[in-house]
Amino acid sequence: MKKKVRDNIVVITLISLTLIFTLCFQAFGMKEYSRYSTDTLHYERGKVVEVSEQEIEYDEGLGIYLGKQILQVEMLEGEEKGEVIEVTNYLTNTHSVYAKINTTLIINADRPEVSDSYYTVYNYDRTLPTLSSVVIMMLAIFAIGGGKGIKAIAGLGYSMFLIIYLVLPAVFSGYSPICMSILCAALSTAVTLLLLNGQSKKTSAAILSTMAGLLCALILFMIMSSLLHINGSSASEAEGLILIQQSTGLKIKDVLFAGVLISSLGAIMDVGMSIVSSLYEVYYHNPHLTEKDLFKSGIEIGKDMIGTMTNTLILAFTGSAFVTLLVFISYQVQFNQLFNSNYLAIEIAQGICGTFGIVLTVPAASLITSIFLTRKTLKKN
Repeated sequence: MKKKVRDNIVVITLISLTLIFTLCFQAFGMKEYSRYSTDTLHYERGKVVEVSEQEIEYDEGLGIYLGKQILQVEMLEGEEKGEVIEVTNYLTNTHSVYAKINTTLIINADRPEVSDSYYTVYNYDRTLPTLSSVVIMMLAIFAIGGGKGIKAIAGLGYSMFLIIYLVLPAVFSGYSPICMSILCAALSTAVTLLLLNGQSKKTSAAILSTMAGLLCALILFMIMSSLLHINGSSASEAEGLILIQQSTGLKIKDVLFAGVLISSLGAIMDVGMSIVSSLYEVYYHNPHLTEKDLFKSGIEIGKDMIGTMTNTLILAFTGSAFVTLLVFISYQVQFNQLFNSNYLAIEIAQGICGTFGIVLTVPAASLITSIFLTRKTLKKN
């Protein structure tokens, strides 16, 4: 009972300090910048009550409707809440939002001070299905994972809070992307593992193993980015980043490092915790094993994990680039052109470095855990 109270105090303290620091930063340390003035633009929900007129045709090849609709839309929020407005909906190759009666849409309401308001269809209202999917996912995690499932959700929520409300604003405001991403990784790893496993030597070993793997991935990415001559200025969004840099001091050069650390964190944490837990169980049933024996056992356990986890990470990067690669094929891009493009160089570097972090987490976790177990008295947690 005392141990659970102590564990909760540590986690609550970390979360509270993070919250206080984030609120202070949001209030005093964040710089503001906007590429466009959006004071007159409002994205508000509305429901189609009538399709007054439509001239549309279905494109079999694209699988979408093309043409024009004139809609009567009842606004569900904003200044015109409860009123019915007329909206012309243009359906094109790149923006086909086909509306029927009772379809809920997001309406782009432009209300300039010197002229009449203008309304266009922005997109479907995806709020309800998105939130429903999140709730179903949480219920599934709870149903299968029980109490640990709830803790896993809490850990994920904390990680997302860190990224959205601290790391992104801090990097945007000119603070070091490397330092902020390392801080995020350390806090996220500590809180997640403390929530799941409590305060113990096993948790400490898992935290150290995860950070060791992440630092290995970071160091390799630094080396590869130098050899491949890539940095934030090589990214497809470089123009936007340069405009931000001119106003907030954004450190473009190091932005990619933060992406590698954050994208690799989950997989590396999984491998680190799995190795540590397995070795603790092995040692509990055979406490006469030496440090060398435990290290070898950790390597053997990690061999199976490396195959599956590296696939997970590489395929995740490949999947995110799938559409872009299709476009490259349509342009009949030559091998030298594709292989030496900024885009592919960045994707390859991120995939390799994340995988490298996973691979090196195995010996790191094996070494750290074997030292923890053989040099200190084991207390099963």
